Amino acid sequence: METEPRRAILIVDDYPANLVALGAVLEDPAYELLEATSGTEALEILRTREVALVILDVQMPGMDGYEVAREMRKDPHTRDVPIIFLTAVYREDPQVKKGYLAGGQDYVGKPFDPEVLRAKVEVYSSMFQRTTEAHRQAERLRRVWDSIEEIVATVNAQGEIVSLNPAFERVTGTHCEPRVGRPFVDLLSGDLGPVHAALVVRDASLIGAELKRAAGAATPVEISIQPLVGESGSVAVIRDVSSRRP
Repeated sequence: METEPRRAILIVDDYPANLVALGAVLEDPAYELLEATSGTEALEILRTREVALVILDVQMPGMDGYEVAREMRKDPHTRDVPIIFLTAVYREDPQVKKGYLAGGQDYVGKPFDPEVLRAKVEVYSSMFQRTTEAHRQAERLRRVWDSIEEIVATVNAQGEIVSLNPAFERVTGTHCEPRVGRPFVDLLSGDLGPVHAALVVRDASLIGAELKRAAGAATPVEISIQPLVGESGSVAVIRDVSSRRP
């Protein structure tokens, strides 16, 4: 079973004794604990490290916790990182509002309850890690989708186009967006009976057809259609076979 990477947790407090106490409470193989004793130092760390959570003392000399949070929210690299404010005055309504307006997700009061702190750290850091990994996976899939040389279309149960990869624009000189929601067969010319039938049964290999282009003659293609896993639609792959013609 693949082990999840350790989550970096940045703890920011101007009192070293508080850093020691927080570190002792949060010591866990799942976490990499980073420490900063000022807002400026915290922002320097955040410029070079990816963290899953910031535990931020509100009352610090110089740059206080609210200002650090506002600076984090301005930076695309850190604007989505969850922040837990650590303060002795978190029950005072104006301070709570100020923290949320600065971009904080939660508060923990001083003195803190170790179990409550551990629970909040686990929830926020694991949620951020999962969200970040989902975004990365989506980006990897997008790059794969964009790099496929053949035209790939997803088609719903009604035979309408749901998506087209960029290869469609490269081959036909036509933008993808206007085609979404239109019948898949509108992309083609020639004898379309086999294509209609294949979309109904969601299974066919190497159907011959002609792919319409923005300019010039249509391109001879072969089409294979397979069911879209877990859904009622299909995936159609269109291959240019013009090079096979004499």
